[in-house]
Amino acid sequence: MTKQISIVEELSKLEPSFSKQNQYGLAFKSECLFARQQIVKNDLTQKTANNNPASLRNAILNVAAIGISLNPAMAHAYLVPRGGQICLDISYKGLVKLATDAGAIEWAKPELVYENDTFNYLGPCTPPEHVADVFGDRGNPVGAYCLARLKNDYMVEIMNWAEIQKVRDTSKAANGPWKTWPLEMAKKTIVKRASKSWPQSNGRDRLDTAVEVINQHEGLIEEQRSMSEYLKATPEQESTFRDLLGGDPLDYFLWWEPLDDQIKMSLGSSFPKGEKGKGADLMRNVKQAGQEQFIELIADLTTACEKEDETGVKEVLEDLPENQYQTLIDTLSVELVRYAIDVIESA
Repeated sequence: MTKQISIVEELSKLEPSFSKQNQYGLAFKSECLFARQQIVKNDLTQKTANNNPASLRNAILNVAAIGISLNPAMAHAYLVPRGGQICLDISYKGLVKLATDAGAIEWAKPELVYENDTFNYLGPCTPPEHVADVFGDRGNPVGAYCLARLKNDYMVEIMNWAEIQKVRDTSKAANGPWKTWPLEMAKKTIVKRASKSWPQSNGRDRLDTAVEVINQHEGLIEEQRSMSEYLKATPEQESTFRDLLGGDPLDYFLWWEPLDDQIKMSLGSSFPKGEKGKGADLMRNVKQAGQEQFIELIADLTTACEKEDETGVKEVLEDLPENQYQTLIDTLSVELVRYAIDVIESA
C-alpha cells in the first residue's frame, strides 16, 4: 500500500505545471487528496497507477486544464483504470456543470424513455411531451433525450436506443462502466451529443476539451453524425496530421492541442474504413507520449530556473526547435522567463 500511495504523493512535483493550467480556482492539495482517495480504494486502480504513473500525472493535469474537480461529493469527475492507464472520466453531471459555467446553457436534464411511456417529440426547440408511471413497470428503454434551457429558448436532442448501443459497442468502456452503470452512461452519451449543438460562448473550450478527453480514453472517435454539419480539416491539415503522427510526439502534441475541436473530429474520422480503431489508438498514444515529454521538459526547466542553474537551462532549451522552445518559454512565469532568456542570450 505504501508504494502506491507514494506515487500520489509524488504528484506534488506537478504543482507548478498544475498552477499554470489552473484558471478555475481548484485547490491543488485538495485535488491530490481526492485523487489519492480514489486510487487506493481498489486493487486495479492502485496497480495501474503504480505501473503507469505518467498516465496519473496526465489525468491530474487534465483536471487543471478543464477545471473539473475530483471531489466525490460533486460526482463530476473520477480517476478510472482503463487500458493500462489512469484516465480522467467525466460524468454527465460534470459535462452539464462545464456548460452552465461557460454560459452556453442555463441548465440541462437528460432523460431516458421506456417502451411503456408516452413520448411525443415536438421539435428541436420545444420541450417534448413525456408521460411516465415512474413508480410502475416502464418496460425496456427505447431512447433518450436531453432538454437544455437557453437564455430565451429550449434545445432538445434525441437518440434512439440502437444509436446509444452503437456508442456502447464501440467504446473501450463497454465492459466497464457500461456494464456497471448502463443507464448513467446512456445519459452521458445523450448529453455529449446534445453539447455539440449548444451555443458557443466564452469558456466553451472547457466543455469541448472534456468531451475530447472522454472520447480518447474510451477509444471513441465521436459518432459519425452528419459530418457535413461540422468544420472539416483542410488537405494541408490532413497532410500535417499524417506526418506528425509518424514523427516527434512532442511536435504532434503542440500542433494538436490548439486545433478547433471540430477539426480534431474531422481528422480522427479520416482514417480508412477498417483502420479507425487502430487510428484512434495511435492518436491517443502519440498524444500521451508528447504530453509526457512536455510535462518533463516543463518540470526540468522550471527547476533549473528556480535554482539559477544555467547549465540546466541550456540543456533543456539550446537544441529545441523554435516551436517547442517558444511554447516552453510561454509556460514559465514572468520572472523565470527573464532568467531563461538571459541565460540563452548570453550563451
